[in-house]
Amino acid sequence: MKTVIKKIDFKYFPIIIIFLYIPFHLIEEAYMNFPLWMFEHYNLPKQLSYPHWLINNSIFLTVLIIGLTVFIKNKTKYLFFGFGILIWGFMNSMEHIIFSVLDSKLSPGFYTAILFLTVFIIGLIKLYQIQLLNYKLVIKSFLIALSYWIIPILIIMILGSFLVEIFP
Repeated sequence: MKTVIKKIDFKYFPIIIIFLYIPFHLIEEAYMNFPLWMFEHYNLPKQLSYPHWLINNSIFLTVLIIGLTVFIKNKTKYLFFGFGILIWGFMNSMEHIIFSVLDSKLSPGFYTAILFLTVFIIGLIKLYQIQLLNYKLVIKSFLIALSYWIIPILIIMILGSFLVEIFP
């Protein structure tokens, strides 16, 4: 297993996270009615329509693609943008896994959350193997991962009432 991981270029790990997110994670969430689950678990004033929910996810995707583009332009200098995508995937997986445990019922997106977690762990092992894993990288990557959450959420909040009117 370790030799297989050594042969994989790290650049593929953030790409795999995004590939799992769109379409697989979203299809799983849609099939299991994530908008209703989110309404029930986050005390939203109104359940989001599927078009509104998909637009919200497109905002997350756009931010992740921007981060991936920065990373790919200089994989050494901007490694933290790529590793930040893995941490974003880890954070996303924790939401689904923890709520599944708390609810004693699988949350929408649970199965792909396990895949996010797996890619995160293997990517972490890869960075350790090639001796790039250090505190500075982890801190910078964690901050970028937070921005991959905060920026879309701010945009979603700004557009939220407008989108509710268009997609009730």
